[in-house]
Amino acid sequence: MEEDIEIIDPPKISYKKVIAVFFTAVLFFLVIFFSSKAYNLTKKVIVARSSNASPYLAQDIDFISNIEIGSVIKEEDRRINILLLGMGGKEHEGPNLTDTIMVASIDPLNKEVAMLSIPRDLYVDIGDWGAYKINSAYNLAESYYKEEGNKFTLIKDLVGDVIGAPIHYFVLVDFDGFVNIIDILGGIEIYVEENLYDPFYPDEDMIGYDELFIEKGIHLMNGETALKYARSRQTTSDFDRTRRQQEILIAVKNKSLEKQNVFNIRKISQIIDALSDNIKTDLQITEMEELIKIVKNIENSKISIEIMDDDIGGLLYADKKDDLYILLPQESDFSNIHDFVKQYFKDPLIIQENARIAIRNGTNINGLAKKLTDELVSFGHNVVDFSNSEKRDYPETFIYDYSNGSKKFTVDFLRERLGNVPVVKLDDVGAEFDIEIIIGGDYKL
Repeated sequence: MEEDIEIIDPPKISYKKVIAVFFTAVLFFLVIFFSSKAYNLTKKVIVARSSNASPYLAQDIDFISNIEIGSVIKEEDRRINILLLGMGGKEHEGPNLTDTIMVASIDPLNKEVAMLSIPRDLYVDIGDWGAYKINSAYNLAESYYKEEGNKFTLIKDLVGDVIGAPIHYFVLVDFDGFVNIIDILGGIEIYVEENLYDPFYPDEDMIGYDELFIEKGIHLMNGETALKYARSRQTTSDFDRTRRQQEILIAVKNKSLEKQNVFNIRKISQIIDALSDNIKTDLQITEMEELIKIVKNIENSKISIEIMDDDIGGLLYADKKDDLYILLPQESDFSNIHDFVKQYFKDPLIIQENARIAIRNGTNINGLAKKLTDELVSFGHNVVDFSNSEKRDYPETFIYDYSNGSKKFTVDFLRERLGNVPVVKLDDVGAEFDIEIIIGGDYKL
């Protein structure tokens, strides 16, 4: 069987880690959509108004001080969290199954994006329907709710419960639309790291097979081949499939930004037409404007990705339910995932304060200062020194605040994290540290 693929010379450097660019690609198209003033299409694209909109996008944050942000924006809303959903489309065996589920968490102050990919096989409780794979949530809501807003509120709340963080917006993309967009762009270049062979790729009628083979190397793929490359999963893992989808999307973004496409009015018009039937969101026009201001200059090096998986030490483990392959959290209450997300989606204000923290172990239990240091560093804190205290019999943990109140958010976080411990304010301008933690006998391991 011949594929519509042109093989060209391999690159000098292969991908070592593909950046999460689902968000970047979708936002680029939203920029095109908005900048083209295609207001007559907004009713097809903007299908609801978020009931949990980000306070950042309601105001121009460039004119708000950190103190004001901390006063008016709750800690859990200090990042902008957008749920990204990819559906197979009408020709797919499960057209309303969201086999791509990602959360893009934007730090608007430090201009960073943290991406978290959630596997479709994660087994969760979906309200009155009972336990299902998470990729079924939208499909169930689609068959039950009439209002578009209710359909997406269900999955936004569900994903928010899984990760322990609020979801402010969603963007749903039908991957069939990307077939048309890729063809409009003239194809995309993809480097295939190793031969991909799938003898079980379903044919158009979903009855037989359409054998798929893509050789290792650089390929110029048309839309149909790119979609097959992204969807194939029979002979590789779902995590490989997620990586390939990310490769497709970064290639689409890169091709879209080429001069011959950016300034081609005809192509832009065709892309907008393709988008209008294949994308839905609850981002409003004014929110898109503010979001574009934030993300337009975010560098690729400031975009990170993590995938929830069942590797050794991972967040999940594999199991079977009625002969169905499923993934479950290591902790049944999802607390391990919540802890990971809190560390991964770091508080922007704590990062900005960059308080110099010292930790002293005031107990006879060795290793506590190092343990607390590792924990705080994982949350983005700047621990510059740790050691045993000269006195080793402090009964209670407490904090010395040398910053004269200038590191308010870090102090508040530490006080709560350590169990609402006392804070002693010391006005010492020449202090070597901003904050010093003394670990006492009440410290819980």
